[in-house]
Amino acid sequence: MDDEKEKLYQTGKFDFRTSTPMIAPLIILIILNMASFMLGLVRAIATGDWDKMLVQVVLSFYILIMSLPIMEGMTIRKDKGRVPSSITGLSFVVAMAFLTVGSIVLMD
Repeated sequence: MDDEKEKLYQTGKFDFRTSTPMIAPLIILIILNMASFMLGLVRAIATGDWDKMLVQVVLSFYILIMSLPIMEGMTIRKDKGRVPSSITGLSFVVAMAFLTVGSIVLMD
């Protein structure tokens, strides 16, 4: 185990240096969940329909809280164990494509 991995282990941080097919789907799901939470919250506030939307918003918020270490690895961390920017960017593009296709399909 090299010094960098040992340092991350001692500080309790995850090491995201893995292959793209392993980490990209996870990042895509987190980005989709962030968008779902934000849009769900806006819709619940705008319509005032909290009795239907409350469980969905709370569930999305809970999943976001559980994803905090990964979001930290995507945005805040600058060490070698962070999520590479290329994977974050690729995942963002794929997540936006999913949201676009989903909105087009649901509009019809």
